[in-house]
Amino acid sequence: MIFPHTVSRRVELRPASMRDHSLFLDTLLRTGLESFRPAATTAGMFRILDAAFLVCRRDGEEVLGFSTLHGLDPAGHIRCGIYLDRSRARLGIGSEAIHLLLNYAFAMFNVEKVVAQTTEASFSAFGLTLGGSQIRSVLSDHLYFRGTLWDLHTFQIERHEWERHVDDNLGNILPEPLTWRSAPV
Repeated sequence: MIFPHTVSRRVELRPASMRDHSLFLDTLLRTGLESFRPAATTAGMFRILDAAFLVCRRDGEEVLGFSTLHGLDPAGHIRCGIYLDRSRARLGIGSEAIHLLLNYAFAMFNVEKVVAQTTEASFSAFGLTLGGSQIRSVLSDHLYFRGTLWDLHTFQIERHEWERHVDDNLGNILPEPLTWRSAPV
């Protein structure tokens, strides 16, 4: 059994609410991430999220961005999004936030798969390359952004992969003495 940790060594996921929608929109505009599909308003978008978090530095109040879980469906899938201000979130902080978000999805929701989508415009921000083995599918010329039609790349991780991953590769993300299989304090 895995537990829903929201604190790593350097970041903390704090629940976001409707009052954070202006900050969320500002973060999206600053980061320029194209994979966000705007609702009529960001306040309206907050209503359709299954979970939304402020990504904050653990050692202070600085908000680095947002992470979301949305699109929970009966087939056992949920979508995730992470929107970080690159000038503030450096040196692996995004990786810690993503690991916390993925773990939260599998610990709190009855899902077998977490899905993320983006285009090549964001690959460098996530440390991805074209032709990478992590890509599960591509929708050609699917999004119009920055004056160009972009392919939409889909990434996913399944529960059994995550369960194996937390036991093998994630020992240094949580503050000691916590593990992914121990309850948060």
